[in-house]
Amino acid sequence: MTRAYAELDALIEKSSIIADLETESAPKKRTKPTSPTKRTLAECRKRGWTAQVVERWNQHARVRVDLFGVIDLVAIVPPINPLVPPVAGDPSGILGIQACAGASHAARRDKILAEPRARQWVVAGGRLELWSWSKRGERGKRKLWTLRIEAFSVGDWDTHAREASAA
Repeated sequence: MTRAYAELDALIEKSSIIADLETESAPKKRTKPTSPTKRTLAECRKRGWTAQVVERWNQHARVRVDLFGVIDLVAIVPPINPLVPPVAGDPSGILGIQACAGASHAARRDKILAEPRARQWVVAGGRLELWSWSKRGERGKRKLWTLRIEAFSVGDWDTHAREASAA
């Protein structure tokens, strides 16, 4: 009886060794990188905002088309206290977001300032922000995704126009 148990233990040990080898040699599945739009949508929802992607794919031209030429997502930012009427500087309202990678922040900023419909969005009371994502961290340390947010006001278009005419 003990011999049978010994053989059974030996078989179990062999099978567990083989299973360990199979899991070690299996190639790791590569994950698809998350797009800045997906990352932004997740951040909006984490903040408790209602958000929706509004850019669309034009299959005939094979390009992505943004809302009003610059907006990738629209978020509804609820007021901090819904019982109190909003005051100046209250961050609640409708927010248009242009999402991009950190390396293209300056190019997207220029794109927003060159688009007249973006200015109309802000003049009409909508908020407009540029959210860029980049991996940052200390040298030798793990790099983490970092969000950089730039908000636009009507004055930004005036400044941009003055700089363009001076150049």
